[in-house]
Amino acid sequence: MLRTPGVSLLAVVVAVALAACGGDDGPRRTVQIAQTDDACTPASIDAKAGERLTFEIKNDGKKDHEVEGIEGMKLEELLVPAGLTRKLNYTTPKNGGTQKIKCYTPGGRSTIIEVRVSGDMGAAPSGGSGAEKAAVTTKKANATVTVDLTEFRMAPDAKTVAAGPTKFVARNVSKMYVHELAVLRVKADGTFENMGEVEDIEPGKSGEVVLDLPKGRYVLACLIVPGQAGSPVDHFQQGMRVDLEVT
Repeated sequence: MLRTPGVSLLAVVVAVALAACGGDDGPRRTVQIAQTDDACTPASIDAKAGERLTFEIKNDGKKDHEVEGIEGMKLEELLVPAGLTRKLNYTTPKNGGTQKIKCYTPGGRSTIIEVRVSGDMGAAPSGGSGAEKAAVTTKKANATVTVDLTEFRMAPDAKTVAAGPTKFVARNVSKMYVHELAVLRVKADGTFENMGEVEDIEPGKSGEVVLDLPKGRYVLACLIVPGQAGSPVDHFQQGMRVDLEVT
């Protein structure tokens, strides 16, 4: 993931994700991940150090799902629309350990899948490949929204912004928990699309991202789930969400 300290980028179009997976030579082992609106399976995946994998992710649910590596796993975030299958390449680290994939619906149910890597090839970790989130931009921001994060509350200094590039500054004023800031667009059916986020913000730290947002209804949220960053609870369900209007 790209981080400032932690900005990850979601798929703009399917072609980008497919290109990321398709331009890689050499054999890979296919690992299937099944998504429903209740959970994702399998709970764990066994792999060897330095092994080349292709995750084949099938969404059998009625809601869009996302997958991403967390807690240092270099697997970029990918959107898997309801009823479709997407593929994502990944090469495991060259030393053993446990990697974690978060499989989730923004604001809904989540599953942590462990990738258990055995062996040690004595080198630094390798990454995977993914695609970019729709709203992240390098354009100059027209406005700045600062959001303070604590247990379990989000306090933005503005709840309305004009359409266009906006800088979001997330400040974790907590003394206990890692938090994140996700900007979720509210779709017509009431579900969410993650437009961009600042991830894994340690207590006392901050991060920022510039998003080019069209008009509409949004929710600022923390999507940390149980088992992620040492959290025992789902931060969204605990109340870490607040409405934002883009006019």
